[in-house]
Amino acid sequence: MDFKYVAYTAERGVFKDQLSAPDKSDATAALSSLGYSILKIAQVRHRPNVEVLFPSFFSAGPKDLTLLSRQISAMLSSGGSLMRALELAENQSRNRMMRRIIVEMRETLEDGGSLSDAMVRHPKIFDKLFVSVVQVGEFTGRLGPSLDQLADILEADQEAKAKAIKTMMYPMAIVGMSLMTLGVLMTVAVPPLLQVFDQLGAETPALTKAAVSMVNFVTGNGPQVLIGGVLFFGTTSILRRIPATAAMVDGLLARAPLYGPLTVAADIARFSRTMSMLLAAGVSASEALTLGIGGCKNVMVRRALLAGEESMLSGHGLASELRKHSVLPTMFMELVTMGEEGNQ
Repeated sequence: MDFKYVAYTAERGVFKDQLSAPDKSDATAALSSLGYSILKIAQVRHRPNVEVLFPSFFSAGPKDLTLLSRQISAMLSSGGSLMRALELAENQSRNRMMRRIIVEMRETLEDGGSLSDAMVRHPKIFDKLFVSVVQVGEFTGRLGPSLDQLADILEADQEAKAKAIKTMMYPMAIVGMSLMTLGVLMTVAVPPLLQVFDQLGAETPALTKAAVSMVNFVTGNGPQVLIGGVLFFGTTSILRRIPATAAMVDGLLARAPLYGPLTVAADIARFSRTMSMLLAAGVSASEALTLGIGGCKNVMVRRALLAGEESMLSGHGLASELRKHSVLPTMFMELVTMGEEGNQ
């Protein structure tokens, strides 16, 4: 902690200054040992940084992490030092949170720690996979290439997400426009049409009656419908924390048209890239599997891969167990079989 004080000595008279100490008593003892007569001492109150108060607005994303990895890799490959690479990354980063993290990483290195030690202190930015690859790179002396591989996998993940968003954008736009059109019809066009039916004495179609009744129910019970929606989504989020329920929901999502194949493909692609990178970096197969499976979000995919991991560690091979799980694509299992048979 920092303390500001007012002291007096015969040589300097009354003067002000600051010092750092664990607490106020230690600060007072340190000043007294220097022969100062303390007139006033108080702790310095530092204002919290804006990024600490509002972390969601200043959080470092995949693009910042990719840029950091590329910069450090380029500097190390050019013969520069790690400290100089971090200084360059700090000066070029536009993200306030990332600049603060880089400063703390440099302090860890100055205290004798390693880059992986510095990254472990920021688990929200550097996940276990990232730290493990960095540790292997430090141990093997290939930190630059390891960071370059991490940047590649981060960029591949971003491209996959962008493609998934583009794929879903058109059908979601169609559904949105359809709902808007239906809402306009039910609230603007249908009521006058019903009056015409009544005037003519004609019978209103059953489907039209059902639609109008639904709209009237929603508009007439707005608060209750809103509360019911909040309770539904709240209950769903709680149930997803239960393993059995989460597996059931993820199993249905994995088999859903259009959305299901995308989610499964995203998990399989992420797992495959992670495994390839870790094995190339020199990480053991058992540890690589643990880290690769940890990145899968769908419970059914994760269960299938965990069963394959258990089978492989028990000596029965990976592919034979994966074939028992229909959630995994056939092409993926065929390639795993070929790779396992050829030790590739």
